[in-house]
Amino acid sequence: MNDSLVSVIIPVYQGEHIILGAVRSALNQTHADLEVFVVDDGSSDGTLAVLETIDDPRLHVLRQSNAGTAAARNAALRRARGRYIAFLDSDDRWFPDKIATELRVLREAPAPVAIAYSSYYAVDDQGRLLHLPPRKTVSGNALEVLLDGEDFLMPSLCLFDRRIFDHIGLFSVGRYHEDHEFILRASRTYPVFATGKRLVVYRQSTSGKCRSILADFERARSEELSVAGDVAALLTPEQQARLQRNARRSLYCRFLMYGFNRHARRMLAEVDLGELRSGKKGWLAWLFAKSGINLLSTARSAVQTSYRIFGQRSWGRTLSRSGVELLYG
Repeated sequence: MNDSLVSVIIPVYQGEHIILGAVRSALNQTHADLEVFVVDDGSSDGTLAVLETIDDPRLHVLRQSNAGTAAARNAALRRARGRYIAFLDSDDRWFPDKIATELRVLREAPAPVAIAYSSYYAVDDQGRLLHLPPRKTVSGNALEVLLDGEDFLMPSLCLFDRRIFDHIGLFSVGRYHEDHEFILRASRTYPVFATGKRLVVYRQSTSGKCRSILADFERARSEELSVAGDVAALLTPEQQARLQRNARRSLYCRFLMYGFNRHARRMLAEVDLGELRSGKKGWLAWLFAKSGINLLSTARSAVQTSYRIFGQRSWGRTLSRSGVELLYG
């Protein structure tokens, strides 16, 4: 096995307006020893036509009938030859030194098999900066932090030693939160190490999968709590209870953030209000429970509006210096 080869996996569905920027951000990495698999998940638009315009022998396009993101990733994983595996969602982008930086972290890590990860810039559909989430620096055993509701290991942020997949298996097909379920399984056995740098552009679409799921209360609740059931056999009873408890709290807060006040009220009976009162988000969620006033959605909107108005010039300079092309058609 080539110890420097990184296999990049990009699932895409109906992505003719966004896929070019994702593929370019992968192929333009300073670490050039790559193979890039784009898995078209049954698109009926011009996705394949766009991919045909890219002339690079490192690019491999796979096609499958529509089966979802997990199945697409698994299909590419079975073909991947790299010692390391990286995933890139089709609407996210990487800074050019993302892979090189994470590869260096893994090679210098005290553990022989591990996960490296970076932080991100959040943008809207047009690529305008929305906010700067805190840079995560958790290193070592991350399971306890993840059980308490932290979600900082999204696939586009990570670089995996491929032996992790050889040991614990692939992504679970048919789940909305297959990413989180896999990360919980992986972090139970393998440590994580942070780069401490923002090296990813994470696109928060107003019409994305998250909002459509949240619009359906029963489905959102079922998908959120199913993760705890999927990994229950790997956890102690105390860990299972924590995961369930924090999943309910997280869903309650997301309902509020996206303005689904009626759904949030339905979740109140399942949330320990005393545990909410930590951090600004928690206090605003607690206030809704007491007053019915949703200041969490208002605060989120205000922060994003502020960045849209005052942060774009600096954001443009950041992109220009790095050479990142967002290419959100």
